[in-house]
Amino acid sequence: MPLPYLGAAPLSSATLPVWAGPAERLRFLLGYAILAPSKLNAQPWAFEIEGEEVRLYGDFRRALHASDPCDRELGIACGAALQNLRVAAHHFGYATSVEAVAAGRRDGLLARLRLEERRAPTEEDELLFPAIPRRRTNRLPLDSREPPPGLVAELARGATLEGAVLRPVEEKERRAVAELVAEGDRLQWADGRYRAEVATWTRSNVSRRRDGVPGFAHGMGNTASVLQPLLTRIADAGPAEAERDRRRAIMARTLLVLCTHGDDPREWLAAGEALQRVLLRATACGLYASYFDSPLEVPGLRRDLCATLGETGRPQVMFRLGYGLEVPPTPRRPVAEVLRSVSERASPPAALTVRQ
Repeated sequence: MPLPYLGAAPLSSATLPVWAGPAERLRFLLGYAILAPSKLNAQPWAFEIEGEEVRLYGDFRRALHASDPCDRELGIACGAALQNLRVAAHHFGYATSVEAVAAGRRDGLLARLRLEERRAPTEEDELLFPAIPRRRTNRLPLDSREPPPGLVAELARGATLEGAVLRPVEEKERRAVAELVAEGDRLQWADGRYRAEVATWTRSNVSRRRDGVPGFAHGMGNTASVLQPLLTRIADAGPAEAERDRRRAIMARTLLVLCTHGDDPREWLAAGEALQRVLLRATACGLYASYFDSPLEVPGLRRDLCATLGETGRPQVMFRLGYGLEVPPTPRRPVAEVLRSVSERASPPAALTVRQ
C-alpha cells in the first residue's frame, strides 16, 4: 500500500484503505502526521499502533541538547504531528479522541489518539487537509504583500481552539523584539556546541538522509551545500545571522507569537497542535512561515520578550508569515521508520522525569 509521502512528494491519489483493519488505517494516516515541522527537521516523534489506538512518543534520540535542553521544541513538534493526524482522520471521515498523557513518563509517551465513529468532514477539515503536504518552512526572503484582511484574527481563533493564544507583534514593539532576535543569534552562534548541533543536522543537496535541512532550503547550490556543515562548525556566523534576522523581523508584514498559559510538556504539545492548525490555515491562503527561535531558546531573552510584549503567558513560537517563491519540501523519514515496538522505546533524559 503506498504511503501519502515517501520523503519527496505526496501521492495525490492516495486513499484511506477502508477495507483494511484499524491498524492499517492508522498506519496510512501517519503518512500525514510525519509532514509536521520540527526544529532542524529532526522529526523527533515515534508512534505505536495497537488496535484503533495510536500512541505518540517523543523520540529523545533526536533531541537537540544545545538549542532545546528542556525538550520544549520537541514537544511542540510532536503536537504538530498530532494535529496533522487529527486533520487527516477527520478528512477521511473519522472522529477522533485524544488523551494527553501526564508529564514525567520514562517511556516518553505524550498522547494517545483513537479513531472513533464515522462522521462527515466539515468545511474546515476540507480546507486544512490539502494544506498538509503543501505546508513549507520558507527560509528565503518573503515579499511585501499583505495577508488577506481578517486572516490574523481567524488564525488567532484557531489557536484558541487548541488551548493557545496567538498575538501579533505590534509596530511599536517591532524594533525591541528584533533586537532580542539579533542578540539571541549572536549568543547562540558564538557557542561551539550550538554550531556543532546545527552542522549535525545540515545536509548536502545530494544527501540520501531523510531528515535534517538540505542546502536547497537555504537557496544553496550543490557545491555550497556540501561545504556548509564544515563551515557551520568552524565559523561564527552570528553577526551575519543577527543582522539578517533583525531586518526580517522588522520588515515582516506579519510577525506572530504563539503563547500558552503554562510551560510544561502538556502545554508544549498543545502549542504544537495550535501552531500546526495556524500554519495549515495560512498555507491554504498561499502563505509561508519561517521562525525566529533564538529569543525563546535563550532563557534570559525569553523573559525579556515577555516583558517587551507585556505578555503574561509563556511564548512558545515566534514566526513571520508572508508570500514568497515556492520552495521544495524537506525530506521525511517514511512511516516504517517512525513506527516501533515497545522494546525500541528510548528513555528520555532524567531531567524530564522530574519536571512538572
